Amino acid sequence: MEEKERVFLAKNFKEYYEKHSLRGIPAIEQREFGVGDFGKKIVRRHMFFPGLKELNSFLKESVPPFISYSAAYYKRPSARPMSAKGFMGADLIYEFDADDIKTKCKEEHDSWKCKNPACGAEGKGSVQACPKCGSQVEVKQWFCSECLGAAKEQTFKLVEVLSSELGFEEGISVNFSGKAGFHVHIRSKKAISLSRSARNELIDYLTLNGFDLEAHGFGRAESSMLTCPVLRNAKGIEKRFMERLSSFIENWSAEKLAVHGNIKRARSSFLIKNRNIILEKMKEGILFPIPAEKPETSKKFWNLLIEEALREESIALSIDRQTSVDVHKILRLPGSLHGSTGLVAREVSLEELRAFDPFKDAVVFGSEPVRVFINKAPKFSLGGESFPAFKQTEQELPLNAAVYLVGMGRAVLR
Repeated sequence: MEEKERVFLAKNFKEYYEKHSLRGIPAIEQREFGVGDFGKKIVRRHMFFPGLKELNSFLKESVPPFISYSAAYYKRPSARPMSAKGFMGADLIYEFDADDIKTKCKEEHDSWKCKNPACGAEGKGSVQACPKCGSQVEVKQWFCSECLGAAKEQTFKLVEVLSSELGFEEGISVNFSGKAGFHVHIRSKKAISLSRSARNELIDYLTLNGFDLEAHGFGRAESSMLTCPVLRNAKGIEKRFMERLSSFIENWSAEKLAVHGNIKRARSSFLIKNRNIILEKMKEGILFPIPAEKPETSKKFWNLLIEEALREESIALSIDRQTSVDVHKILRLPGSLHGSTGLVAREVSLEELRAFDPFKDAVVFGSEPVRVFINKAPKFSLGGESFPAFKQTEQELPLNAAVYLVGMGRAVLR
């Protein structure tokens, strides 16, 4: 980022911090803090603030593009090395980022470009290597309401599992990261005292990692009938898994069942016609046998659906294991600005979360006109206004949109 753009963002960030004081940071005097610069989220850590007054004064004077704080509580937050801090416990954190969730919209707004100057191929979506010459590519990500909506749904799902299956009903809060996702914080005494190994076990439980099918009732009865957990009696992880498996039979078309179960169309049509019987059998703990010449066809079909249920039910698709297990990790400070977007990383109550729209509710800058040159940007919405896709064009934009595009590296000042 050029100096002109750095000064522009810093000026507006400073005005924000001069008007808005951060509040509600639990046990601030026991947290470690870290700050970053434009282009690098952490350049300095092991910082300590005895209270909100000192923290807010620092933000107004230093105006860091990024500021993060520890999930952990320490006796001496600024001490080095980490072992000298006097670890006292840590909030349990789960992070969902839209860039880790495969949504269809990415094929429209993400883009790639070959790093080989002699090739220069480019396209939409994301690829591992240039399909034309095989060279490395530069991938540019973008985020929209669909992306963040998917991260939000994962957040709801996690909170439900935490409360209904694991007993974490108190001390849960949700923070928008300021850019691409959400952080779930659990600050109950039970959560804070968890060891690293216990946090690993929780991740395995949530993601069904190592899910023992036989131990949970999947197998073959004496009559060669395939068995499963009795759905009408299932609880916790078994109920969650069986509801996912039964949803395939209840909602999938004959074509989809045939593809995912690797069976002929005629057999999948038979399943559709008898879906109510199949669902009733699952409630009794039986996986309905598929009529076929080979006895193994039915077993292979159900095994393929079970594998798909494991994949879909696992929230490992978007959960960040390192964030949840690393008790010394520092995360975006609620109420602070995100240096890449200019959006505020704000706490959102569970009641507010369903209606929360980051592109409206996390916008803090106004609509004063700013002249910018936009290199390339997909269509987007911000602050209640919609903008078309831009490419190599000079435009006058509201301040909030100018900050967003400059911070994302998509525009420069004119």
